[in-house]
Amino acid sequence: MPEPNLAALRKERGLSQPRLASAINRLAKEDGHNAACNGKTVSAWETGARRPSDFYEYYLAGALGARRDQLVYPQLKKHSKKGTSPSSPRRTFSDDSPDNESSVTNGTFRFVRQSNEQLHPNRDVARDGTAVATPIGRPDLDQVELLRRDLDDLITDGAMTNASLDDWERTVLHFGQAARHRPPGVLLEGLTADLAELKRALSRRRSAFALRRLIRVTAQMSGLMCLTLVKLDERTEFRRWARTARVAAEEAGDPLTHSWVLAQEAYGHYYSGDLIGAVDVAYHAQDLVGNVPCVGAALAAALEARAHAALGRRQETREALARAETFLAKLDAGLVVASAFGYTEAQLRFHEGNAYTHLRDTRSAWKAQERALELCPSGDYMDRAFTKLDRASCLAHDGDTPAAVSYATETLVSLSDQQRQGIITLRAHEIVAELPRKHQALPPVRELRDLLMLTAGTKGVEHSWSS
Repeated sequence: MPEPNLAALRKERGLSQPRLASAINRLAKEDGHNAACNGKTVSAWETGARRPSDFYEYYLAGALGARRDQLVYPQLKKHSKKGTSPSSPRRTFSDDSPDNESSVTNGTFRFVRQSNEQLHPNRDVARDGTAVATPIGRPDLDQVELLRRDLDDLITDGAMTNASLDDWERTVLHFGQAARHRPPGVLLEGLTADLAELKRALSRRRSAFALRRLIRVTAQMSGLMCLTLVKLDERTEFRRWARTARVAAEEAGDPLTHSWVLAQEAYGHYYSGDLIGAVDVAYHAQDLVGNVPCVGAALAAALEARAHAALGRRQETREALARAETFLAKLDAGLVVASAFGYTEAQLRFHEGNAYTHLRDTRSAWKAQERALELCPSGDYMDRAFTKLDRASCLAHDGDTPAAVSYATETLVSLSDQQRQGIITLRAHEIVAELPRKHQALPPVRELRDLLMLTAGTKGVEHSWSS
């Protein structure tokens, strides 16, 4: 079967051309860049009138929840200018950009828009007659990358400097912050690219001290990869990266990093339905650091509480929640931040509410959910969505099926297709599965189920925690 083209991928995700364009612009804005994609631009890409630039292709892949190498374009239409051949397409930046004299810059790409009268004589013409600026004599990007690597090696003399190590540690912190608001499909591409670069850095000549710092960064980056794959509900891949993260953390000899890595693994077991495994790994994460307050122990204690609750263990749930409260109260202020490497009261209240939801203690769950939604940053779409889905589950437990279905549907509709992918869709499936059999055929329930099936990457429910 031939690989689906760009238009087929878009339709598979249930997106119109204008909606896809809006998703691209939104992702670019989240990264601090201005973009001006519209439905006409997407149409041109799908018909072969032009190709997206590197800048737009990056966000196009993110909006579709795909890798860039999965994007297949139709053959470029022949242009009126001699010497332009569909077999050797040139990257272009269409006239559908922000202001007439503005540029879009993201550190790697820089695209300057001009009016049609100001375009360089060497230009392409789209099918609709719109002139499109084309870079002249653009070098092969592989050669550009080789040049950068050679310069990097000359600057550092092939060794890892303190400046290079500091830069890697800042990169890790940046990814930790992005993990709280960026869709996992987008984060995955950035992590993959930087881990490839990190692999190269590890092969350089370095001191034992530099090696230890670099391996700790590797453990953290691998842990972030594990977390991202958990969010996407990629279970085999998450386990593989969890193993790599564990090995790196042990080699680094840093118990705090090791505890954090194990907490990410525990979450993976939890969302995979291995509740006993989740409890065991969460225990280990806390045991590694004893009474030392750290993010890994706080995350692990909260996860342990949720797993116990899903198993119906009330006393163990309350004890683990108390430990999570204690760890949070003792964390340094610099660790109480919205980051994968931080832990906040907003997160704890979400975790607490989820635990009480599993125990069907809806009064306690409702109180924790109110506080979680009050504290949760607007950009943290995943924790907000999970908190609201827990509330929908509570409504169902209390016998109000119409309100539960309406609330769950409203929550999911507020998210993009890409944001719904993975464990959010999995949780919503569980809510539907919990509804009484006599309500399964109701039109609102069928509509909710249809919405879930439209979400790309949807997987069947393989476990239920609330039975």
